[in-house]
Amino acid sequence: MKGNESFEILIVDDERFNIEVVVGFLETEGYKLAYATNGKEALRAAFAKPFDLILFDINMPDLDGFEVCRRLKNDPSTQEIPIIFLSALNDIATVTKAFSVGAVDYLSKPFNGLELMARVKTQIDLRRYILELKEKQNRLAHLASIDPMTGLANKIRFMSVAKKSCAATTSLPSRLALAYLRLDHLSHINTVYGYKAGDKAMIKVAKVLQGLLRPSEIAARLFGSEFVVLMPESSLEAALYRMQGALQRIREMQIAEVRLSVSIGVVEYQPDEGYEAFVLRAEQMVNEARRTGGNTLVCKISKF
Repeated sequence: MKGNESFEILIVDDERFNIEVVVGFLETEGYKLAYATNGKEALRAAFAKPFDLILFDINMPDLDGFEVCRRLKNDPSTQEIPIIFLSALNDIATVTKAFSVGAVDYLSKPFNGLELMARVKTQIDLRRYILELKEKQNRLAHLASIDPMTGLANKIRFMSVAKKSCAATTSLPSRLALAYLRLDHLSHINTVYGYKAGDKAMIKVAKVLQGLLRPSEIAARLFGSEFVVLMPESSLEAALYRMQGALQRIREMQIAEVRLSVSIGVVEYQPDEGYEAFVLRAEQMVNEARRTGGNTLVCKISKF
């Protein structure tokens, strides 16, 4: 759990004395504190970094607290920052307007220091909970897109990325290449040496593919012994040379007494074919490679 020192609070007031009073109460709680003395300074500060809470005075000379709050709530980068108003105004119309422009709380001056600390703590605790929840959701989303054995993307993740890449490719040369790989003789490895040996073989292949990737590319295990590498911004020729390198590295690997090998098909996307036909063509190249004994790469009529 994040401590208070991980959370930063912006204090906005045109009176330095008021800022010092608030700082005096909050600094004992370990928060990071920053301040601004007018509305424009507050906007610059808030747009520059993601504060966890903002404490606002209402009456300021350039932009009042209501207007600054309204602008922050209208911007996607700052709209989730909780805002508490601290003001000498305590009439019902002012308090109602504060909440209508997006404030989460309102405290009238002069305020009790313990009450201020308690209300700030409530918002920081809520902020902490929200951040932790988002972090858990991101971790779950990541795990849901990963093949647990190899650490590569899974089929669902690959399909999502590949379909978007195909939809975005509308001209030739497409600069979108796909390699489809199948580990040869996996059933033999599983039968003779056990499934753990087969898993180790697939992990070795996955590591080779992971080592090939550029930032825009994705490698995935579809199912069983079948893998794919999607290479945006890559010509067919470049993809062929890179997959030849992968083929050679895999040939040099061994599980027990078995030399590893793969059958590989490489294709370039045709803008009029769509995702399914794109992947099917690559799979057909793999099947052709396997018919000739595997341990090779096939691309159209070229064989390496």
